Amino acid sequence: MAMIRLQKKKKMKQSGCSHAVRQFYQTTTLHGFKYLCSKYYADRIGWLICCCASACCAGVLCAVLWERFLEVPALLTLHDLRGQQDAVKMPLVAVCPPAETVAHMFQKKLLINANVTDRLQTILNHVLRRKDTHNDHLVILEEILLKNNLTLPEALMEVMPPCHSIVKNCRWQSIMIPCGKLFERELTEWGVCCLSRPKKLKITESEISRLEAKRKLQIAVQCSDQPSLQGCEFYTKFKGEEWVEPMSLSPGHNYIAQMTFTSVVDSDPDKLVEGTCSTSDGYSRSRCLLKCKEKSCGCSDPLRSKNQNEEIPPPCLVTQLSCLRRFNFENFTCKCLPSCKKVSTFLALESSPMNAFKYTHNEIYAGLNETTSSVLLITVRISGSRIFVVNPTETWITLLSSLGGVFNMFLGVGLFSALEIMFLFFVRLPIAIRRSTEIKIPTSVGN
Repeated sequence: MAMIRLQKKKKMKQSGCSHAVRQFYQTTTLHGFKYLCSKYYADRIGWLICCCASACCAGVLCAVLWERFLEVPALLTLHDLRGQQDAVKMPLVAVCPPAETVAHMFQKKLLINANVTDRLQTILNHVLRRKDTHNDHLVILEEILLKNNLTLPEALMEVMPPCHSIVKNCRWQSIMIPCGKLFERELTEWGVCCLSRPKKLKITESEISRLEAKRKLQIAVQCSDQPSLQGCEFYTKFKGEEWVEPMSLSPGHNYIAQMTFTSVVDSDPDKLVEGTCSTSDGYSRSRCLLKCKEKSCGCSDPLRSKNQNEEIPPPCLVTQLSCLRRFNFENFTCKCLPSCKKVSTFLALESSPMNAFKYTHNEIYAGLNETTSSVLLITVRISGSRIFVVNPTETWITLLSSLGGVFNMFLGVGLFSALEIMFLFFVRLPIAIRRSTEIKIPTSVGN
């Protein structure tokens, strides 16, 4: 008898649920679902096929929309650079003494044993050019620094002459300006260099120069007064450019550096053309990789610039540089994203002998020694430079609207339909089940 009562309860529970589902079919706004409760068998089968076909079509289109969303299609916009002073800036310009000149400065200003002077140039060349250096050479350099009670950055700053003695003459566009206002000594990845930042050039830019097709900076440099030594090295770097290496300038030559740049800026802070990216100010992937190496080695690279409020490990000793230079990327666990702004440059460097410059009236050559000096003209060609802005055509909002349109077209699913389905599962069905369990089944007389 208990088994019979249990079976009756199950039947009543099923009938209550089926009644609630049938009532939902009859009143829902979903396309064709109310005909599934038709009293005619053929109508139910026909509309079931139609509903399944519509659901399949909606699923295929949703898969296509999702795949397109993952590919991040974007609209690439090209900006016109003419007349845009802020868009076309000069890059950071750095003038650095080569390792041979730095070694000569070490010997003149620091206490160094005579038996290591012949190897000092090779040691500094490896250290300043971020090459893998033998441990014995690192020990020699560390002993020199300890003997003079200096760290490597302090020693480089100590021997580096002021920038006005290295960068002799400067011309911005067509105006001669004091080099002391443009160049300052700073520690860089390539040692202590004389740096000129773009913001220093804006103050002297005239109205006429804004209409010119080029941005021009001409400098006369002399890194050493010894004709036997090499000249200077220089590099340029735009904000957003990942990695650059210095280029050599031989004494007694004129150089023309023709530059064009291409900038790609992603306007979506969460997406990049090939994946996610970082929008942090001053972020670069190469700097992120350096931080990961420093974290693994437990000390920071002494040849690096520090951002404001940036927390870094204590500087490495010279003998610890081998850990940074021989970092094993197989055990690399840090995730370094690309930057949302990518800048790439093309630089063509042309040179010519500096002949008979004493007879010219050009102020850039005033007071120069042709055997030890070089003249460099850096031009950024506006006509050959491009700034692209990536505007993603698929975002979460467009994806949701597209999916909503597909479901509404094929199944009639909208906001109110979603409320109906939620009301069915969370209100009607629980009430039907509870009512079926509250109904008392009368016992039989025999019982």
